[in-house]
Amino acid sequence: MTTDALLNALSAETTAIGTFSALLGEEQQALVSGTLDALPALTERKTRAVAELSALGRERDAQLEALGYTPDEAGAMAAASTDARVDTAWKALLAAAAQAKQANDTNGLLINTRLTYTQQALNVLYGPEKSAPLYGPDGRTTPRSSGGSVTA
Repeated sequence: MTTDALLNALSAETTAIGTFSALLGEEQQALVSGTLDALPALTERKTRAVAELSALGRERDAQLEALGYTPDEAGAMAAASTDARVDTAWKALLAAAAQAKQANDTNGLLINTRLTYTQQALNVLYGPEKSAPLYGPDGRTTPRSSGGSVTA
């Protein structure tokens, strides 16, 4: 194998990370705008992108091994230290990965915020006693008793 094969692998992986980041951007827009019906399709697309990233990572590792490096970050850094083109490609991959991680972290916070809001709304609807909801299944309010008579 040649350094060119490693460069091609790094480039393909960096491009795929960019595609994944774009999906994360779409997910973020859906979460912010409330178009949650778009999330299942986005999740499916993200799952496919992650599978592709995994395959590309294995290809990068195979290229590193073929060049005599360990198939890990240390091997990539060692390869980068011997060739300026590999160094540039490796740094581009790391930058793309950092951007994707930041977007993923942001989406995680948005999802957590939505879940918290939803749980708070459910708590209001169910009231202090989980067994006595404020609204019944028919959408009507459920009478609550304060324990005293309304005629007294």
